[in-house]
Amino acid sequence: MEDALRMVEDGACSAWALPADPTCAGIARRIFRRAAVELALDPMLVDDGVTMVSELAANTLHAHRAAPEAGPELWLYLRGTGPQRELVCKVFDSYPGWLRMPAASQSCPVPVDSICGRGLEVVHEMSAGRWGYHLTRSRLGDWPVRGKAVWFAVPASGARTGAMPTGVPGQRLPARGLPGNAREAMRELEAALTARGFEGLVRADDAAADMAVMSVASGLTVWCRAGAAWLRSPAGNGQRWRYTDLVEVAEQAVEAHEVLAEGAEAALLANATRTGA
Repeated sequence: MEDALRMVEDGACSAWALPADPTCAGIARRIFRRAAVELALDPMLVDDGVTMVSELAANTLHAHRAAPEAGPELWLYLRGTGPQRELVCKVFDSYPGWLRMPAASQSCPVPVDSICGRGLEVVHEMSAGRWGYHLTRSRLGDWPVRGKAVWFAVPASGARTGAMPTGVPGQRLPARGLPGNAREAMRELEAALTARGFEGLVRADDAAADMAVMSVASGLTVWCRAGAAWLRSPAGNGQRWRYTDLVEVAEQAVEAHEVLAEGAEAALLANATRTGA
């Protein structure tokens, strides 16, 4: 645990590869606890987070057997400001699985007969509903792999940034200053999406208006203007985030793209089925 420095800091997302074996949950617990302690989170929240990340990491063993294209990953980043600030914890695996299934209820969005439904009931209760899941792409490895992330968030209004030692191979993004204008903010978002395997991104900057827009896919654009960034997609305009939260904006852009891609693939399959019939 002491041979490499990792950090959870404003404006960056730290990611670690988790082993696809029974040690996965234990390693995830140690990483989360060390990060939360270094951030000076409330001890009760630290304990709750350790339990929740253990449940999410354990679930990836089932997923990895079904889809071994990429190993599980643990992501941590800070989101929001002031009283709304929180530590977001996401566990990625390459098997969408139950994510494509319809919700069973609002209180427990995963079918009760799901292989990982009971663990998510625990996460739902302990996070007070501050959890979810979505399609996304991996952060580590030679090339981003499609899959899903399950996440929870714990309050971190008084959190400080700090170093976290761990021997688990991972990725650390360098510290940076807050973007000074829309062009700089969009440059960071473009780099973040390129690192996730997106190609053909088209940007337009208007320095005089302090505005920048980037087309990610048909109907999906990211906007930056006057200190705020947000997403426009067929589902509507997303929440506006400050430039301290570009990690979250990029995450939402990846999610929206993967949802659109999933819908397009389903439509093609349905059309092929009809044509074949």
